[in-house]
Amino acid sequence: MLRHRLIFGTLIAASVIGLALLDGWLSTRPVPQWRVLGADLGPWLFNGALLTGLFLAFTLLATRELTGFAAAQGHRPLRFESYLFGAGLVIGPFVSFNLKQTAAWHDESWGMLWLAIALGYTFCAQAVRRGVKGVFVNLAMTLFIIFYAGGMAGYYTKLRMEVGGFAGPLLVLFSIFVVKITDTGAFFIGSLVGRTKLIPWISPKKTWEGLLGGIAVAVLGSVLVGRLLSGLEIEPLRSGPLSGWLGLAVFGLVMAVFSVAGDLCASLLKRDAAIKDSGNVIPGMGGMLDVIDSPLLAAPAAWFCWTRIATLN
Repeated sequence: MLRHRLIFGTLIAASVIGLALLDGWLSTRPVPQWRVLGADLGPWLFNGALLTGLFLAFTLLATRELTGFAAAQGHRPLRFESYLFGAGLVIGPFVSFNLKQTAAWHDESWGMLWLAIALGYTFCAQAVRRGVKGVFVNLAMTLFIIFYAGGMAGYYTKLRMEVGGFAGPLLVLFSIFVVKITDTGAFFIGSLVGRTKLIPWISPKKTWEGLLGGIAVAVLGSVLVGRLLSGLEIEPLRSGPLSGWLGLAVFGLVMAVFSVAGDLCASLLKRDAAIKDSGNVIPGMGGMLDVIDSPLLAAPAAWFCWTRIATLN
């Protein structure tokens, strides 16, 4: 199990890093004119398309697993609507930021409008296809899945597009790195010295020692890697509140807290559905939600840190 986890974890990490670096490199290249049916697709394909596609794939797989959780409990969330509107929350920032040359369509209000449309549409779909049976539960579960899988992942798209250039993908990678080393540090330190259970009825193997160790690893990793990346002309890492040793340590602490919370939230869902792993698509690691549960909850915090806090004077 551990061998498979290391092998496939390394492959996934290498693939994500490679795709993010390619996405960032493309954004620095001269944009060719690729016209399809009169539309120039060059600027779109060279400005965030690869990372947006990756986030979309993760979201769709996580949506599949979440609807499976609900089915295991005998509930029936609206599957098509979950996929459709969750995908829209991921793709929306990519579309709006690529349209900003012709319209001011890149503010946060569009995401809320999309959720409002999702609510109205799911009401209609429920009424037409399923009548009055289970209305409250079906709508609540559908909207939860849309927001949890799509809304959270969409903040990584927003981060990539708002920062832009080569720095956008690097800050996405850096944020996810800090989140995942929290998990890794907590796992190994908890395995070695963990004695005091954290919340045993949610996650029996997690300990306070592992939690503190994971946070320490995250803070240290954030400072060391952040200082290394600051030499690559990434402005938020060179100046502002999150630059320097203290700023990076605070960022590491914030990401670590959200990382642990994200893991516990996913464990809570799995406990309720009486499921150990969210799926079996990744040998040794379970399902997609088992991999992205921590980064999902940390996504809004990463976006807020790098696009709001880091720009304060």
